Amino acid sequence: MTLHVKPVYVHLVHRSAYMGPCRGGSWDQLERSYDEMMAAENFEKMKENLARVYKDQPEIHLQEPVYLEFLDEFIVRDAQLDLVKDEDTDVFLLDGLMGQHLAVNIARRFKKPMCSVGCCTSTDVTACLRAAGFEAYGSIDLEGTLPVMKMLQCKKTISHTRVLSVLKGDICSKGVESNIRDLDRLTNEWGIGFKFVNAEDFLQEITDLTEEESLQAEAVADDLMSKAEVCYIQRDMLIRSARVYVAAKKLLARYECNAFTLPCFEICATGRINAEKYTWCLTHSLLKEEGIPSACESDYNALLSMIVVMAVAGNAPHMANTHPALPHEIPAGVADTGNLVKMYHAVPTRHMKSRSGEPAPFGLQCFTEDKWGATMRYHYNLDIGETVTMVRFNPQGTKLLAAKGVIVTETDYDKIGCDTGLLVSVENKGKFFKAQCNYGHHMTWAYGDIADQLEDLGDTLGFQVERV
Repeated sequence: MTLHVKPVYVHLVHRSAYMGPCRGGSWDQLERSYDEMMAAENFEKMKENLARVYKDQPEIHLQEPVYLEFLDEFIVRDAQLDLVKDEDTDVFLLDGLMGQHLAVNIARRFKKPMCSVGCCTSTDVTACLRAAGFEAYGSIDLEGTLPVMKMLQCKKTISHTRVLSVLKGDICSKGVESNIRDLDRLTNEWGIGFKFVNAEDFLQEITDLTEEESLQAEAVADDLMSKAEVCYIQRDMLIRSARVYVAAKKLLARYECNAFTLPCFEICATGRINAEKYTWCLTHSLLKEEGIPSACESDYNALLSMIVVMAVAGNAPHMANTHPALPHEIPAGVADTGNLVKMYHAVPTRHMKSRSGEPAPFGLQCFTEDKWGATMRYHYNLDIGETVTMVRFNPQGTKLLAAKGVIVTETDYDKIGCDTGLLVSVENKGKFFKAQCNYGHHMTWAYGDIADQLEDLGDTLGFQVERV
């Protein structure tokens, strides 16, 4: 998703030479021609600096910069505002000398966010616009506008999210009572849309794949088998789970959706997947690798957390059952520091660090003791000592928990089922658990400390971040 930025340079131009409480300098510096010369030079410098600061930012598009002359009659003319009008502008970026009045009027006219630069201009403009209910940001210098634009690009991406949610009996799964239930607020405030389909219809899509689509599933399975470092599942069973992925992609395209979730417990209870021998764990992993947030158990908190994390970190994150590790869950040889937290779910990906990097080594394992249901595996021992950030929205969808931890060891790489995961060490297990009781059990997590970025996004989108 590309953010379209309209740069504007404003310069105060005096119509005649005069001295006074607002002007200083030699008489030749007070002539109109001197102001015009300085404006032209500074406009060119702004364009050069924009090219430097926004180099290698493919998701931020700088539209043609515009110079606006602001005369000392101190009025805004419609012709000036018409000059900054551009197709698909998402945000204005304004720099210059005494550009406050024009900045405020541009924001009012076009109803777009305004990011203004300069220690006096930025604070003056931002305070004015925010007080009037407009979206505005300030930056000390041009370099400081880049993180603002990155957050606005994340916001735009999130606002274009359309969730395909498979239903069985209820919108919320009975395995996730801490779920966000006010989905209308996410639509009204964040722009996230929802499309609901019946579980029976989704399952029938899997059954009714065309011959060509069935071949696609076979190709997906063969590709995974050829690249896996270990594979404990037979090809025919892997194909069955790959068919779920193909069917999900088909429905996502049909309904123009780009996020996915479904209720595991309720569909499992029908017995149909037991008869047809597949699970959707692999689907969640593969969709995330393509930039499509995909959450287990119709957990909208985890899905929303995933949407936010993927926008900020550009990764394909893991979603995990998360709780303070019990003594029997700590492998032999691993010291119990008293602050270990266990995270597990059979939905890792090959791009948990970045979707733009090389795929990580992975394995394939079965979900059931009858050797069906494909799941990915990852050796977290490769990352011992690395920092992670675990996040989850509260049931109101208004606050985000951001917990920092350090990877200690992997758990159950080879074990059949959903238990594959890792242990992380947090600063204070009791404090972590106390906070988690206000959010719920599934947590999406990312490599690195991304709490600052999440706070910046929270300021932009309107949610609070609680750090532990």
